[in-house]
Amino acid sequence: MTTTHNPNPALFTYTHRVCYSDTDAAGFVYHGRYLEIFERSRAEWLAQRGLSPTKLVNELNIVMPVRELTMNFYKPGRLDDILYIDQAIEHRGRTQISVKQTAQRKVLGSEDLEIIASAVLHIVCVDTNSLKPKAWPDGLFLAE
Repeated sequence: MTTTHNPNPALFTYTHRVCYSDTDAAGFVYHGRYLEIFERSRAEWLAQRGLSPTKLVNELNIVMPVRELTMNFYKPGRLDDILYIDQAIEHRGRTQISVKQTAQRKVLGSEDLEIIASAVLHIVCVDTNSLKPKAWPDGLFLAE
């Protein structure tokens, strides 16, 4: 799993190779695994900014729970597929962001990418002590 840099600074791309544990009995990526893969992408996005969930809790006193999500599945992912997970912040409010994530793979015999799954997640910034929404820290979204 590696990270690739996209020329569009508002778009972040994470690369994931589908392994056996990602698949179901039919040999397709199990739908619930996309949530885990998308979570890894968001964790890497934070790491690229020098942040981690531990640092968010211990230094900034925040957590970022998913409040709502919508997923769409277009084609089945398969064992050994290389998935390119694009992540873009579609909307940023004072305490909530909407993040669109897409899982794409190369079309066989081509360099073109096809979308196989996507999700829109609404993530809230929450204070660890009061568990109430809190404004996003300054500088977290500088690259956007």
